[in-house]
Amino acid sequence: MQSRYIHVQGYRLHYLEAGSGPVVLLLHGFGGSAEGWRATGDFLAGAGYRALAFDCLGFGRSDKPTDAPYSLELISGLYIEAMNDLGIDRAAIIAHSMGGKYALATALLHPDRVTGLSLVASDGFAPAAAMSKVGKWPLLCWSILWLSGQRPLVRAMMGAAFHQPEAFVTEEIIAHSSGAFQGWENIHALTALSQRYDATDLEISGMRARLRELRIPALLTWGENDQIFPVSQSAVAVAEIPDARLVTFPHCGHFPQIEAARPFRGVLLGFLASLAV
Repeated sequence: MQSRYIHVQGYRLHYLEAGSGPVVLLLHGFGGSAEGWRATGDFLAGAGYRALAFDCLGFGRSDKPTDAPYSLELISGLYIEAMNDLGIDRAAIIAHSMGGKYALATALLHPDRVTGLSLVASDGFAPAAAMSKVGKWPLLCWSILWLSGQRPLVRAMMGAAFHQPEAFVTEEIIAHSSGAFQGWENIHALTALSQRYDATDLEISGMRARLRELRIPALLTWGENDQIFPVSQSAVAVAEIPDARLVTFPHCGHFPQIEAARPFRGVLLGFLASLAV
């Protein structure tokens, strides 16, 4: 995948791109970046798709403003404007964890631009109270984010995120994950996002109540051993999202695209092939 930049609404967004054909957007989770989708993006390009993996505003190599609202409306609007500038009419969206709520918001607010949703261990269906409260205390929030960048804690968190960490948690993953929370620019941007958490939450923002409006196919994939967003949340998601199908992977944690890459990709290709483009 090739590294590129685009300016939308005064912000510079970084993305990775590969392939040609029907367009697929890939959105990462909290503390992640487009790099986490590189292997999947290259695979999709080889399968005949144009894959674009974005660094969300505040993450990776995209701008990290402290005064942005970081709302569902803003982030989804940035992706749509990027599509406009790149000459993309419609796209399927594949989104992991935090990226799931941005994907859902994009499909709700811009229904004519999204052909289908593939949500991987999606955020949006867990209680929001804790995160909402932490954001109200900047010093506490800052401290938690700083600690999240320390390698021993990152190693422990990745150990919990993967069902088989000894097989999948590499030094590259540790370095990438810790780097997302290091440096003043990252800390200040993530603190700003956390302080505005209510605007990013499906439930608090009122967006979750609108999920029944969705009129596109949705594929939900979940690791059966996910300790971040337990697989029990998938039943809630399937019940609330119309035309949703659930596939779970045994012996798999929060990252099916890594820990169950082969079956995940097979299911994903079948879903993408079924979409009207």
